Amino acid sequence: MNEATPPGASSAAAAPAALRIGILGPLEVRTEGRDRTPTAPMARRALAALLLNANRLVSTSALIEELWEGEPPRLARKTVQTYVYQMRQALRPGDSADTRRTNRLETGSGGYRLVLRPGELDLWEFEHRVARARIALSEGDAVEGARLLREGLGLWRGEPFAGLEAGPLLAAQIAHLADSRLGALELRIDAELQLGRHRALVGELRKLTADHPLNERFTAQLMTAAYRAGQRGAALDAFTRLRRSLVDELGIEPSERLQELQRTVLGAEAPVEAVPTRSAAPSRRAGTAPAVASQLPLPTADFVGRESELDFITECLDEPGPRVLTVLGPAGVGKSALAVHAAHLLRDRFPDGQLHARLHDGADEPREPGSVLRALLKSAGAAGELDPQGPVDELAAVFRDWSSERSLLLLLEDAAGTDQVLPLLPGGTRSLVLVTSRIRLPGLTGARGLSLAPLTTDDAAALFTRVAGASRVGGDTEALREVVQLMGNFPLSLRAVGEKFAVRPMWTLPDLALGLRDENQLAAELRDDACNALARATGAIARLAPPLRRALHLLAAAAPDPFDIARAGELLDCDTWSAQSVVGRLLDRHVVIATEQEEAATAAAMTFRVHDLIRMATAREETSDARVLPLAGRSGSGRFTATG
Repeated sequence: MNEATPPGASSAAAAPAALRIGILGPLEVRTEGRDRTPTAPMARRALAALLLNANRLVSTSALIEELWEGEPPRLARKTVQTYVYQMRQALRPGDSADTRRTNRLETGSGGYRLVLRPGELDLWEFEHRVARARIALSEGDAVEGARLLREGLGLWRGEPFAGLEAGPLLAAQIAHLADSRLGALELRIDAELQLGRHRALVGELRKLTADHPLNERFTAQLMTAAYRAGQRGAALDAFTRLRRSLVDELGIEPSERLQELQRTVLGAEAPVEAVPTRSAAPSRRAGTAPAVASQLPLPTADFVGRESELDFITECLDEPGPRVLTVLGPAGVGKSALAVHAAHLLRDRFPDGQLHARLHDGADEPREPGSVLRALLKSAGAAGELDPQGPVDELAAVFRDWSSERSLLLLLEDAAGTDQVLPLLPGGTRSLVLVTSRIRLPGLTGARGLSLAPLTTDDAAALFTRVAGASRVGGDTEALREVVQLMGNFPLSLRAVGEKFAVRPMWTLPDLALGLRDENQLAAELRDDACNALARATGAIARLAPPLRRALHLLAAAAPDPFDIARAGELLDCDTWSAQSVVGRLLDRHVVIATEQEEAATAAAMTFRVHDLIRMATAREETSDARVLPLAGRSGSGRFTATG
């Protein structure tokens, strides 16, 4: 839904709207203060589908599918036109002759677009307040965050589209809205707990845990509020009720976080309220950093799939000692999206803070570890009297000492190498470090590695649909699967082309598939002024040493066909050992990948290929230093050797 929200969609930023539409409860349309809500059930249903895709074209076929679920009447399109007429009447001010204002439901190529402006839809008001609240909370301002969340939640009048019979697509979107409301409610309670309003929250949380008996977060909040209010019995009763519900209905035990909270309540001698909380911390806007840093980037709203990878990351939490996990893969495969998503899922397990650092700067140069350490210590409020020019070893020792007794989640994005990461590792045994990188990171003792592959075709199709819009994609599953497979199921390509597809009403999925079969066409769509997806691949090439860059260009000449070591030796004009060494180094940097061959029983039978995005980027470099620089490591005879 966020893609449709106009920038600054807030009533505070817009004049009172002549048109006001409410969907956070029963559907309500008011023009100039008068109720103009359509009364016909099917017209209301069609309007709901258009509202949830406001300012985007919804195809007539998508409306027909939503209204009749695969069994449309013979004159379905005529009937849709009738509903559109009814909706236009409802949206038109009664005495207005202004055509621009009255034409709020536009006819487009094969569908309709409902045009809304800031301040006209209560959903946008809610989302805008929640976004502002998250910013306030990240800056340590719990008072402002709680106020904004209360305002946003106050816009709800009941279940979204209450009383409306929904089709399959609409039902899924309504469920997502309900989840958003619960998420905002959980966030508001967290903010109020920071402000020490424990006793006032106990009654509300008792009702919420009764209404949502399997919701662990509400139970954790009730246990915390009750205990801090001196009601240890109520806190333990809440845990017992949750455990009974989970065991009886799902056959599972409460999470380790809940069990740890129960042990805290059982074993502590003084109320948690006696411990200083974040509630009174001045905001960063007042010049003081919050007591607990929460720096994670915003999660990707349309994240899909990766269940096994998320399970793998979660399993690492059960291991003793300091936990370091590397997420490796080529440019554009979704490393950062996975790491950020996992970090948000796990953030509650690290109450002492979640820190984040990008390890390349805006010019795509590796950042010095000392610079990163100073930023981490400053954001955590632990910089003290540090010498700004102090040696890296001293800064690293301060960071390890500060973190040794804390439970932190540290997310390090786009590491340039092991030497850059080692000084940034926290001390103690209670923290988790997630590191993303395009290259292999040897020498991180005890680290576990996760190599990320492209999405499955089903997940790639789901991502493309979310980016482009379900109504835009329609029901042509076969064409959709071909489109995503032509892009290698790579999230970067799917997002770039999906965003274009959403705003290209002249394109159909079969047309798009036909165009993408020509790799030159795909490259053109991935590389233009609006969205240069190939720039990421070009950056990966630029990070290579000149000899490896030259070798990559030569191997890319094999086009999409796989090559074995013998063929690599021919292309590089070198012996087998040197070819193996060069291919190995390119594998480490994820610009070359091993092809999947079940029949390849020996190393000699293995084949490789240049990653598709990398190959397209090399083919379109009009001039490249890698094409003209001599290869360091060539022997006097001009052959490529293992030292190159």
